[in-house]
Amino acid sequence: MRNWSLRARLTAVLATTLGVFAAVSTVAYLTHSRAEDRLGSGFADQIMVLSELPSHRSQLRRIDAFADNYLTTRDPVWLERRAELVRGFVATHARIGTLLHEPYERVEWEKMGREFAAYDAAQLGLFRRVRGGSVTRVEAIRQAIDNETIDDHIERMSHFGRLSMVRLDIQRRAAREAALLTFAAVLGFGLFGSVAVAAAVSRIILHPIAGLRAQAGSWKLGKPWVLEMKDGPPEVRDLFSSMRSMADQLNAQYEKELQMGRLKSQLVSGVSHEFNNALAVIHTAHALLKENEPATAEAAPWHEMLAANIRALSTMATNLLNLGRLEAGKFDLEIQRVDAAALLRGALTRLEILATRKKLSVRLEAPETELPCAGDPDALSLVVANLFTNAVKYTHEGGTVTLGARELAGGRVELSVSDTGIGVAPADREKIFAGYYRAEEGKRTAKGFGVGLALSRMILEAHGTDLELETEQGKGSRFSFRLPAYTLGAAADLRTPSAY
Repeated sequence: MRNWSLRARLTAVLATTLGVFAAVSTVAYLTHSRAEDRLGSGFADQIMVLSELPSHRSQLRRIDAFADNYLTTRDPVWLERRAELVRGFVATHARIGTLLHEPYERVEWEKMGREFAAYDAAQLGLFRRVRGGSVTRVEAIRQAIDNETIDDHIERMSHFGRLSMVRLDIQRRAAREAALLTFAAVLGFGLFGSVAVAAAVSRIILHPIAGLRAQAGSWKLGKPWVLEMKDGPPEVRDLFSSMRSMADQLNAQYEKELQMGRLKSQLVSGVSHEFNNALAVIHTAHALLKENEPATAEAAPWHEMLAANIRALSTMATNLLNLGRLEAGKFDLEIQRVDAAALLRGALTRLEILATRKKLSVRLEAPETELPCAGDPDALSLVVANLFTNAVKYTHEGGTVTLGARELAGGRVELSVSDTGIGVAPADREKIFAGYYRAEEGKRTAKGFGVGLALSRMILEAHGTDLELETEQGKGSRFSFRLPAYTLGAAADLRTPSAY
């Protein structure tokens, strides 16, 4: 059926289903006829049980009565008559047992037989002790009166009689409904056949498509389409060929985009490098100017403005350069012991002038003692600088920027930078981490390339952690990340030749 069309396969399924339906209808009728025969046989057995039980209970009462007569009169005739009744009782008990069909009833009936045998053996032992004179007449009569075994047996036999009546009623109803069984069987198979046809149709149509989906899912962008579909109807194979053609077109477009991405990274790295060289010249010239020119109150603000802008441009250029390295896979981590508190204090010393110019309050919430964590000190310093610079840029005058470091449970250290700035809109929460993206309000508030957060997140991902954001638009933001507390094991886990 490999080359059959979908229409041919569906026709074959319907024809097969109709044939099987006819065969199963015949089998259902024959099976029902046999079931009716079994019902009739069971009905007869229940009638026999009901007819035998009264005489069986009577035999049991007479056995008990003959035993009492012997214990009272000591006449051996009663023992002979009792023994004859016991033999009849045992035979009747066995015959009734063959008429019981329910397993639990047969087990209970056989248990009653064993209990009667034990009762009979106990009474025979009593009779022997009476004949031997070890039991007085009064004691024998008392034991006969106190014996409740016979009453228990009679009650349990009555229970079997009630069960038989219930079973007779059930069989009567079953016989009345026998005429409906064939119809129900045929109807049930009709429904089952309908479901089976629907399942077969689904398999004929959906199974090849599922196979196509599995093969398409294993293909990766940028890799040649080497998958083949050997089975399936012609319609699906045609679809497979179309998808192969589409994959080739996507690969061509992907390769083109990949080349453009490489070109962009090379361009960004080149521009950043040249930008840093120019900034180094400006910084040197500014330093020489400050050394050679006499310091005056009028010139101090201009020197401060030049230094702040040189730092800002240097940070932007460094971010662009490092982002290019990350995208090119050339950014290496050097995992060492880093004092988180000292890292924040160092960033504050270098960059506090940016906050001072905007009249911002800066707070440091970190312990006075060391707070060691595992990481690359230069990379983490860049992350903190980016977060602090962003906080300063997007916080209005008079606001507050807070740098924090604290030890968490589970051997983790958290570093955070929070502000009382403009916050981030819900629609921009993920976009600001993508790189080269800035929210509209951010563009109005400050200048920049929009790469600082993207670079910070990529550096932290190389450390095995993530940059988390808590923000409320118009009220501020809190950026935080967590690093393992420094141990030799934590450093070994993070230390890789090239994380990106």
